[in-house]
Amino acid sequence: MGLLDMFLSLGTGSKKNSAAAQKERMNYLIEEVTANIFFKQLAVQTSVNLIAKTLARCEFKTFDRGKAIKGELYYNLNIQPNQNQSKTAFLNDLVSELVFSDEGALVIQTDDMQMLVADSYQRNKHAVIPNSYQYVAANNYNFKRTFYEQDVLFLELNNKQIRTTIDGLYDSYGKLISGSIKNYNRKNAKKLVLNISALFDQEFSKYENEEDEENDVTEGDKRIDDLMTNRFKNFFSDGDSVVTMEEGLSLNDFSNSDTKNAFTSRDIRAAIDDVIDLVAMAFHIPRGLLKGDVADISQLTNNFLTFCINPIVEQIENELNRKLFTKEEYLAGSRIKISTDKIKSFDYKDIAGSMEVLVRIGAFSVNDVLEFLGKERIDEPWADEHIITKNYAEIEKYLKGGDEE
Repeated sequence: MGLLDMFLSLGTGSKKNSAAAQKERMNYLIEEVTANIFFKQLAVQTSVNLIAKTLARCEFKTFDRGKAIKGELYYNLNIQPNQNQSKTAFLNDLVSELVFSDEGALVIQTDDMQMLVADSYQRNKHAVIPNSYQYVAANNYNFKRTFYEQDVLFLELNNKQIRTTIDGLYDSYGKLISGSIKNYNRKNAKKLVLNISALFDQEFSKYENEEDEENDVTEGDKRIDDLMTNRFKNFFSDGDSVVTMEEGLSLNDFSNSDTKNAFTSRDIRAAIDDVIDLVAMAFHIPRGLLKGDVADISQLTNNFLTFCINPIVEQIENELNRKLFTKEEYLAGSRIKISTDKIKSFDYKDIAGSMEVLVRIGAFSVNDVLEFLGKERIDEPWADEHIITKNYAEIEKYLKGGDEE
């Protein structure tokens, strides 16, 4: 609320100005509540986006009897789950439903093998028969059919009450932020007192017409209304201004001049940081990573992957494998494995030694290294061969010595 609005809220005898002041105060309260909600939404949505973007860097590898293949399923999981969404957009919807839905995230598969994240559904739980899902809606389309457990992917957070917990914590911190904003406005606002002397009352105590006399609105009331509504408007603006005042009116400044005890915006920021810290704790995201700190980024990323991303990856991987493959197919080596190797950014020179060791012991081929680095594979047989240095030998042969050979 600006200084002019505070003057208007005092009232000058004008019903019009009183109604306008009440409307301004109501708008101020609505904006204040909305701003506080945005603080929480900022923290939660930042967490959701961070998790979704991290998952988008994962590669969904498909295997048929232990051999890596790239077919239609690989394309759907890594490029285009459905005709209207990319992998990143799909995962963003999936993580959002995980967080904001009371039940969990439901992924359905259409007859033409497209995967969609349901916007709403009714889940019917059963003990000895498969669960069923009715009234499923996705992208403004309501499905008439009933989906059963084997037809869908269903994911839920380990802590199902995470959203309720965040809302409960924010109830207290929302009041703290609101109070901090009020204190900031109160302590840093201009506070002036308008003195009206008896001379002014005597000079402008007349009524200009009969209607004013009936409403008891004197010429002085109108002049003060004009002063508050029009002349002070420019006076309290950012630019330079001059205001004229009638004889008998004067202003006294009662604003806080104690700069040492002034309330700064950093106090508000500290309360907002507390909200971000609480949300980060709920999602198991390192606070520095959520705030964009660059100090010790490697350790923060490792903790993020260990405590936040890997549990979600394991849940998605298990759900895909148990729904897309039979028990016999899975035991025979047909499965989906989600690789998190490409999440962390790195410099080639930092991993050159590690890559050389992996090739030297036969773990990686040349093409494996190129694929890990995001480079094109070499279409030559030797690039897929696994080699090993002669410095390595079986322990029995090493103990006997090499003279016999």
